Amino acid sequence: MFTGSKKEIIDLIKRRGTLSIDEAVEEIDLAKTTLREHFLQLERDGYVERDYVRSGPGRPSLQYQLTSKGNSLFPSSESKLIRNIIKYLKTKGSEQLVEDFFEDFWDQRLEEAQDRIKESSAEDPESKIKILMQMLEEEGFMPEFDFDKSDESLTVRECNCPFSEVVKETRLPCKLEEMFYKRLFNENAERTSYIADGDYSCTYNIPTD
Repeated sequence: MFTGSKKEIIDLIKRRGTLSIDEAVEEIDLAKTTLREHFLQLERDGYVERDYVRSGPGRPSLQYQLTSKGNSLFPSSESKLIRNIIKYLKTKGSEQLVEDFFEDFWDQRLEEAQDRIKESSAEDPESKIKILMQMLEEEGFMPEFDFDKSDESLTVRECNCPFSEVVKETRLPCKLEEMFYKRLFNENAERTSYIADGDYSCTYNIPTD
């Protein structure tokens, strides 16, 4: 996803665990002011987070580490492994166990979304969806939304599917994701485009009146 100096920063943090701007200056042939701006941009986009580390007397040093979103930039076989586990359970006649797992997982996601909205005191649909966007971003969905005031409806687009390998084995996550929006916002919410069918996003239309 990243190229050039930003990729160098991400790679260095991945290898070292944490990285300061001064340490980056020693490794990357760029001015400190430029590197600082790269760090701030990566932080604003949710790929890195700052921490203050004390290693002796004096002021603690500012270090950056990868967030879960930053770590997701690196190759992982986790999704394929989960897909193979599901396939194995199905061949052993444990399809009900697979279904129970996903239903429980989506129940937990719904509860987390409801808790976040409640804690934020968001009341109108547009404010609620902004809270949900943060959660979906953390989960890797690359979400976008539009609020159409003319017909009082929300459109949510999930531009990435974190469960793409799992969906190759079972479409249950897709069914549960649509139910997630119905239960969280409106029973009349519906999916209007679908990554698994070749669309560029999973899109959900949510009436708010």
